[in-house]
Amino acid sequence: MLTVHFETDAATLEKLCGELGVSADGKCSNFVLKEDGDPIGLMRTEVGETVRITYFNIVKRAMNLENREFFFRAMLFKFSLNPVPLEVAGEHKELEKFGFVYSDGSMRINSADIVFAPRL
Repeated sequence: MLTVHFETDAATLEKLCGELGVSADGKCSNFVLKEDGDPIGLMRTEVGETVRITYFNIVKRAMNLENREFFFRAMLFKFSLNPVPLEVAGEHKELEKFGFVYSDGSMRINSADIVFAPRL
């Protein structure tokens, strides 16, 4: 079963970050995708005037479109429960289906405006 959690356990984060090839960062808000309790994905955010998604990846052994889509949609749902502006640096065409708009070097959306159903 896939689950998504806000993670503060340093050992869990260090192990997952090691597998992903990134350094652990306790200053960010870390969200972890787990498969049957095994950490397989990481999303990092920085909270300020906006919630900036600074990192998103899944370990190679569990990387597939379904896991990636589930993790991102679950996080968008969590963000949609509170009206906050979301931002992802760079242009990412795959975010347009959720309603993100590219402006000034970032993809942006207000979490209340997230589109979950595919656009027809």
